[in-house]
Amino acid sequence: MKRTNRELNVFGMSALDLFASGLGAFILISIIIFPLIADQSAAPTPESAFTGVAAPSAEPALMPICPELPAPVPCPVCPVAVPVADVPPPPLPAVQPAPTPAEPVDCPVCPPVPEPEPCPAVPATMQSGYQLPHLDLVIALDITSSMGPQVASLKTEVEQLSELLSRMAPSFGVGLVAFGDRNWERPTITFALRQISGPTVNRAAFRGFVNGLAVRAGLGRGTNNDPPEAFAQALTDATRMPWRAEAQRRVIVLVTDNPAYPEEQDLAVALAASVGRMPGHRVSTVYVNSQGFADPETESFLRRVAIAGGGQYVQDAGGSITVNLLLSLL
Repeated sequence: MKRTNRELNVFGMSALDLFASGLGAFILISIIIFPLIADQSAAPTPESAFTGVAAPSAEPALMPICPELPAPVPCPVCPVAVPVADVPPPPLPAVQPAPTPAEPVDCPVCPPVPEPEPCPAVPATMQSGYQLPHLDLVIALDITSSMGPQVASLKTEVEQLSELLSRMAPSFGVGLVAFGDRNWERPTITFALRQISGPTVNRAAFRGFVNGLAVRAGLGRGTNNDPPEAFAQALTDATRMPWRAEAQRRVIVLVTDNPAYPEEQDLAVALAASVGRMPGHRVSTVYVNSQGFADPETESFLRRVAIAGGGQYVQDAGGSITVNLLLSLL
C-alpha cells in the first residue's frame, strides 16, 4: 500500500487561498479605519477645546493680497454737500402791501341785480314757536233760533278751543257777547274778557257761561219776526271789553247768519273801521249759511265789515265754530 504524502507545499491551492483571504481582510480593515484616523488628526486638541483657541496648524495660512481700490469719482449730477453751519439763511421776503380791492365794473350786457330787501323783524313771541302773539279774542255770537247748531258747537268745543289757543299764543284772554234781535228786552248779554290761558278759575267761569247759553235764553221778552239782528249793538259791546295790557293782538269775531238792520249797516262798517285803525286790532266776520243757500245781501255786508276792520271774512266750514274762529284769526 502506497503511503499518503503529507508534506506541506507553500505553493499549493490552500496556501494561496489563505493568502488571498488575509489580503482581502487587510484591505477591508484599511478602508474602514483610515478615514477615522484622518478625522482624529483634524479634531482639536483637548486644550483648544477648553480654551476656545484653535490649535496652531503645522503650516501658517497665507493672507491673500487685496487689490487697491480706485479713488471715488465725484458725481457729475449730484451737488456737493455743504456743512450746515456754512449754509447762509435764506433772505426774508419783503412785506408786500395789501392789494387794493378792485372796484366793481358794471356789466354792459347783464341787467343790474337789485339789493335784497331786509327780512321783517319777527316778534319775540313768534320766535318761540307760537303762531300768534299775546292774544285777546272777543266772540260775538248770534243766538237766535236759526243759530242753534253753532251754539251747541261752542258748548261742545269750548275746552278744545282753549287748548288750541294755548298752543298758538303764549297767553290769551276771551270775552263773549251773545246777541239776538233788537226788539228783545235785552238784545245782548256779555261775558267780560278775562285771561283764560293761566287761571283755572277764569276758564271754569267761561265754560259755565257758555254752557248756560240757549237760543233766546236770558234776553227777556220780545219778538224776532224779522231777519236782521242786533249786529251793531253786539259790535259796540265788543269794543268796550277790558282788553289786557299785554295783548299784542285784539280780535273781534262776529258769527251770524243775518246782517244788521239796514239803517245800522253803515254804522257797523264805520265802527269796524275805527277798530281796525288801532295797532293790533282786527274785526273779522263768519257767515253761517243756516238757510242752505247764500244770501247775497248778508254775504256782502259781512265782507264789508271784515275789510273795514282789517280782519278775515270766513264762510262756515262745516259747522265747527272752533275751525271758523281759528280761520278768522289768521
